[in-house]
Amino acid sequence: MDKQQLQSILSYKNEDIISRFVDLFCIDEPEAEDIFNETKKFLYVCQVPGFFIPDELLIIDEMWHNFILFTKEYQKFCKEHFGFFFHHLPASKQEKENQQQLNITAPEKIKAEFHEKLNFVMSQVYDHLGEDTLIKWFKEYPVKYSKANITALRKW
Repeated sequence: MDKQQLQSILSYKNEDIISRFVDLFCIDEPEAEDIFNETKKFLYVCQVPGFFIPDELLIIDEMWHNFILFTKEYQKFCKEHFGFFFHHLPASKQEKENQQQLNITAPEKIKAEFHEKLNFVMSQVYDHLGEDTLIKWFKEYPVKYSKANITALRKW
């Protein structure tokens, strides 16, 4: 990972991805473009092993889903910028069941492990993308794009 790769990733534009996102959410085009840029930054930092998408970044996850639907473009983007197809892998049924069981049997341990993983994610964001991105993703986005606010922004 290097800054040149990041600049190349950020230079990628696709008006169809932005247009579809604006069709789905009560968000104007400049805001959608900004979210798409943050999504591209997220994909860049996802190259770090152990990086994951926390709930604070639900709006980025929404844009990522939107990007993936443009499968040919997404595949080409991944190949050009990462050299491989960047899969979006949700938790399996078994993983969710295991997590639910652990939440019951060892809630404090699970909470501590999650905070450790979240601290890792935040440190990687700071190290690779800077303080402004860290603040945007973990102070601004959790308020502006909470689950309830994203639901309210949906057009249907």
